[in-house]
Amino acid sequence: MRHAAWLTTATLIFGCAQGGPAGDPLVDVGAPLPPRPAPDAGPAEAGPCDPSIAAGEGVAIADTGACPGVVPAAASCAADITICSGVRAGMDGLQGDSASAATSDGRGSVVLSCHRADVGPPQNNYLFVPKPSGFISKAPLGVDVRPLADGFVSSRGSVLLPPPEYDFLAHDGDLRSAQSGGVLYAGPHGAVILHLDGGQLVAQSFGADGTLRATSTVGAFPASAGNPMTGGSMSTTGATLIVWQVYGDADAKARWLAPDGTLSADTFPVAGWTDSAPFTAALAGGAVAIAAQPPSGVPSRRWRGLIGAGDTRERPAPAWLASRGDFFLLPGGSAMAFGREIVGADGTLCGTVDLGAPLTGIGVDGTAFAARSERKFRIYPQLFR
Repeated sequence: MRHAAWLTTATLIFGCAQGGPAGDPLVDVGAPLPPRPAPDAGPAEAGPCDPSIAAGEGVAIADTGACPGVVPAAASCAADITICSGVRAGMDGLQGDSASAATSDGRGSVVLSCHRADVGPPQNNYLFVPKPSGFISKAPLGVDVRPLADGFVSSRGSVLLPPPEYDFLAHDGDLRSAQSGGVLYAGPHGAVILHLDGGQLVAQSFGADGTLRATSTVGAFPASAGNPMTGGSMSTTGATLIVWQVYGDADAKARWLAPDGTLSADTFPVAGWTDSAPFTAALAGGAVAIAAQPPSGVPSRRWRGLIGAGDTRERPAPAWLASRGDFFLLPGGSAMAFGREIVGADGTLCGTVDLGAPLTGIGVDGTAFAARSERKFRIYPQLFR
């Protein structure tokens, strides 16, 4: 089994950083990154936990008792990885990158994302694998990375969107399969890649190893309209809601694919946005949330509606969703983390988990991540089991 064509491999063990991170990311030659500090994963112990870190220090957890088994009892394991360079002023403006997002697959391998302050790819993504001595830095990945139950789907290259190719990777970075690029939808057990082909939207469904499951023609658009704007999400049940909109039209269109990649419902209308297809996100329980188009310059998210699993109409967002912003799914789609609030699929407040720093992600295996600084991630392996 061959590895994807990456640059170098570096080993990170607690208390010993051997070399720099796994090679420089693929970037525009006209916009080089500033020198990056060597990653640091702290002192040694068997497994990914760092015994020098008091995992529960600064962490506050409260369980309402309304969602048994959802809210963790305590944080007993943690590790730090310093990978981002930090942001600083340069001759041509801000340079460097900062800790922005993270995720993990179902086997505990993690991807840490550093948001770039200068030109080039929007973020740099790095794969780390847990070992008895700590986390091992394996490789830089593409701009678009999605976690699977065992491994990741990563875009090939770092600038073009949609990318020319996607790599289906094992948890340790080994390449399982490469598929042609397009718009990617993914969940723990597979992925869908949407292609534009001669006025048609063609969706290919793949298993987690990149094996083709099905090919379906989702819809069509007038050739004179150019390429449509696309959106949508894979739900927690494995079904995929595909949304597309012709620029200038008031409405978008949507259609469901079943978990096996076959068409499961007719096309239906959804109120559109002006400059893109509506933003969506999978909710706990199998529904998909639809965001309201934000006013220009407003970064915060507000939810206008939701589409239930298999439904063919948008319903207004319930109060518990409309009053909150962005969120992360807990493993298996059991609940959602809106910042420190843990909320069930029906809007029940399950409790609160405050990690003492901004939450930057929750992985497929329940690993939680917090940005301790511009450069450092704190990792709580399988906090949400």
